[in-house]
Amino acid sequence: MITITLLSLSYIAAISFRIKDVKAPVARLLTWNLHIIFLVLSLISILLALNGYGFKGTQTERIFLTLYAGSGFILYGLSKPEIDARYYYLASLFAFPLVLVVGLLLPFLRTFTILAALTLFADSEFERYRIDDDFAMQTKSTGILTRYPTYSMVEDKYWLFEKVTPDVINPGAAPGTVKLSKRGNDSVHIQLTAGGAKGGTIRVDTIVALKQGYGD
Repeated sequence: MITITLLSLSYIAAISFRIKDVKAPVARLLTWNLHIIFLVLSLISILLALNGYGFKGTQTERIFLTLYAGSGFILYGLSKPEIDARYYYLASLFAFPLVLVVGLLLPFLRTFTILAALTLFADSEFERYRIDDDFAMQTKSTGILTRYPTYSMVEDKYWLFEKVTPDVINPGAAPGTVKLSKRGNDSVHIQLTAGGAKGGTIRVDTIVALKQGYGD
């Protein structure tokens, strides 16, 4: 809800600026600078995600992408219609929600549009279970897109970043009681009691390597 709330407020503000023909060159210049910063951070986040890395924190990348899009909406509201690449870029960014609305109206695009909208705007729920100062096990759930959470291993990297290894265990259930016991320097003993389908209980007792290439 945080993502869609921020984007909605930014969109409404942009429409208001256009209707009132607000002229604020200082605010526009400042917003442009912030927009470029969030654009760079968003591109870095995407490149990191493609390689299994990310900035520290469970929602950091989504915050960067949200602020990038939101600042773009506001910039469009503060910009005058001009025939240049910057204005067309902002116009295409501002038109993206309208494209989603059109997709919802067309039957053959409706399912794809709903999935795309949920992926872009739905906030995921994260839970982290600490192993030591460098490692933690993480669960991630994304609303109706995932019936059960994804279990990942998170490793601190290079002060600002972390490496996320997904699907370290696959119990197909929501976590209940979780016990983590580190074994040496390269593995962790996971004891998990979880609720399965139809009210059943699933128990997982396994050893997982902390780093890829360690152990079996």
